[in-house]
Amino acid sequence: MRPLFLLSTLLSTAAIASEMVDPMSCRNGAFPSEQSDFALAKVVGTPRLFLLGDMDGCPAKGEPACRQRSYVISGDTVLTGRDIGRFRCAFFPNKGGGSSGWVDKTHLQPLPLATPKLKDWAGDWHNGDNNLRIRARGGQLYVKGNAFWPSANPADWPSTHLGEIEASAAPKGATITLRDDICHMDVHWLGDALVVSDNAECGGMNVRFNGVYQRAAKR
Repeated sequence: MRPLFLLSTLLSTAAIASEMVDPMSCRNGAFPSEQSDFALAKVVGTPRLFLLGDMDGCPAKGEPACRQRSYVISGDTVLTGRDIGRFRCAFFPNKGGGSSGWVDKTHLQPLPLATPKLKDWAGDWHNGDNNLRIRARGGQLYVKGNAFWPSANPADWPSTHLGEIEASAAPKGATITLRDDICHMDVHWLGDALVVSDNAECGGMNVRFNGVYQRAAKR
């Protein structure tokens, strides 16, 4: 009976994890783990498109009830996730990390992306202090990365919690799945951005690789 009990426990755990994903959520930290259908789009048809919140009946209430302080302008490129009615979750990368929120998808023009080649993945990628170094090796991608909490050089904390990954795998389309012992990570390629989500088993307490990574400029 033990195998059946174990299977039942695993299925129950998976169901609970699935239920924990809020379908209305569209937030900075949760964008990689709670979104899907990742793509790129250009903002069109409006001089200013505010990012709408995801609480208290939003985004269904629309503007101005759900308006956040952050906005994008016509011509900006955003990362996008899933749809809720006429709204689509959007993330705009910037020097501060990025901002996300629901937007009217009629103001988004999808941008085509070809399936990346191995060389398109290669580079040094960063999200704050967290980093991923990706190199093409023999038909696979070798990835080595480090993550930190609360930061790599905290000024007001007694210690830093660390995380790391070192693994190789072949991508499937625009996604690569990495396994390093108990650390599991999914990486989705979107041109000059990577959407990264992990299983919360990649390091010390509170350490996550989750985030939108941007390619480091060549020196």
